[in-house]
Amino acid sequence: MTFPVPTLHVCATSPPPTNLSYFTASFSGFLALVTIPGNFLVCLAIIKDPFRNLKTPFNYFLLSLAGTDLVVGAVMDTVAVAFHIGEALQLNLVDIKILHILFFITSTASILTLAALTMDRYVAVASPVKYKTMVTSRRAIVTSVSIWVAALGFSFIYFKLGFISYSFVFANTAVFSTFAVVIFVHVGILKRLRERSKYWRDRRAVECTESDKQENRNNLINTKKESKAAKALMVVLLVFLASFTPACVMIYLLNFCSHCDCLMIHCMRDLQILVVLCNSGINPYLYAWRLPQFRRAFYKFLHMKSIVN
Repeated sequence: MTFPVPTLHVCATSPPPTNLSYFTASFSGFLALVTIPGNFLVCLAIIKDPFRNLKTPFNYFLLSLAGTDLVVGAVMDTVAVAFHIGEALQLNLVDIKILHILFFITSTASILTLAALTMDRYVAVASPVKYKTMVTSRRAIVTSVSIWVAALGFSFIYFKLGFISYSFVFANTAVFSTFAVVIFVHVGILKRLRERSKYWRDRRAVECTESDKQENRNNLINTKKESKAAKALMVVLLVFLASFTPACVMIYLLNFCSHCDCLMIHCMRDLQILVVLCNSGINPYLYAWRLPQFRRAFYKFLHMKSIVN
């Protein structure tokens, strides 16, 4: 597969500005400092489960996402720092292929995990009775492992196509198709949650026995919990989309901008990776701190007084 971008061949052998390399290295180091603690806390909370309420299928998918983001912070961000410092000093400290393959593996794993999280919430809302038998912790773990195997397998196509071409393929397959499905399914989740909430509220207003009233209250509470988890996931999806949209725009420019100079090519190359890496640092603060059971676990680990009910 070839693309009409003659400037890319020239820019591949032309070193980027030293200031750009130092900026990218510094920003990658900052992202590592932000990404590692937040995602480590999420992983620790689910694995330790201090209040015995976090080991659920949904949270195992969150564990997979946090684990992926932790790899980004601990491995990819630090590799990026070493690579760009070496680039600035004109030293071959890290092969650029290592940075690229890490980027594609973690990005693919993140996208597929978000799809799995969305499908988990859809089944929980659409078939709440069957959910406990259909979606078990074991199946969630197996699915998470399968996602990583798929991410590893698909990403090695990069060695055949190269960074620019595979970025284009990745944007048009993994990113766009997955997000189209995820957004469509998530709209269905929110619609069903609104219908269920209205149904149980209407039931509560009708005269019935005390046991029926208690059942209605319990069902309404469970619906509100599902709604809170769905909204937290929606925020993650929106921010993920906000990160990948500019990255995909830059990927298109890298492939089709035949008049871009080398400075712009190098800037887009670095920025499209950085905006995606930002997402890994933000994720735990988007969903984990919004869910009370996670906040209680974090307060316990940090020896802080919990202010959550």
